[in-house]
Amino acid sequence: MDKNKEDKLKELEYDFVQDFIKLRKDNHLTQEAMANQSGVIRLTITRIENLITSPQINTLIKILEPIGYTVKIEPIDKKKKK
Repeated sequence: MDKNKEDKLKELEYDFVQDFIKLRKDNHLTQEAMANQSGVIRLTITRIENLITSPQINTLIKILEPIGYTVKIEPIDKKKKK
């Protein structure tokens, strides 16, 4: 993968994690509370938020579903316009 594509991928991952953190905080949840609701251990949420790990899709769905969200595929250009 060339440097430009790698940088873009890192930027998209960073943006996703920032949205993930904002969603958790907007729902007034600590990492521990989110873990308890989803059945995922808190360390997993911490590792996602600190960009230590890239979660599997089923893990994301398991975390997001209890607060009424899911994973969605959308065009990158649409994301930029928000």
